Amino acid sequence: MDRSVLRIGVKGISECVGASFVAHYLDRSLNDRGKLKVFVSRPDRYAVTDNSFEYYEQDVIVGVIDPLPSRLLEGAEVIEELLNSGTPVIWLLNRDNPGVNRRLMKKYLCFTPEFSQEEIPREMLCRAEYNCVELDELSGLEGIEKLAEHIKVIFKDRLSEGR
Repeated sequence: MDRSVLRIGVKGISECVGASFVAHYLDRSLNDRGKLKVFVSRPDRYAVTDNSFEYYEQDVIVGVIDPLPSRLLEGAEVIEELLNSGTPVIWLLNRDNPGVNRRLMKKYLCFTPEFSQEEIPREMLCRAEYNCVELDELSGLEGIEKLAEHIKVIFKDRLSEGR
């Protein structure tokens, strides 16, 4: 395995959390948004995988959390697995919205997610689908952009260690 490639696993903690969505837009953000027509992982720099991977094979895992109480309860086992995986985990709160009781969520999780992506209005998702355009052409995905910048810093540090 080429250790110069940063392996990023994106894992949803419950079944309907949107890890594939986050992985796709994270991949786009890492690939310098807007400069390329085809958005795929750069095998020479990094590889983004969603959901099906072995924890120990990844350099960093993005744990994607849906803040709804039923989703948190459903994903409790996966949260525990990720916390005990031995691989660094960066937590992204997906579908963040004002209706979420942050105090109760943090008390349940026993940690605070480092990044959050606002809930995207369903109308915007439908408009993007109808117009056959990528979602970020309609709206910036700030949380995922910030997460990508953070991962780029991790990658840069790792490159300097390898030289």
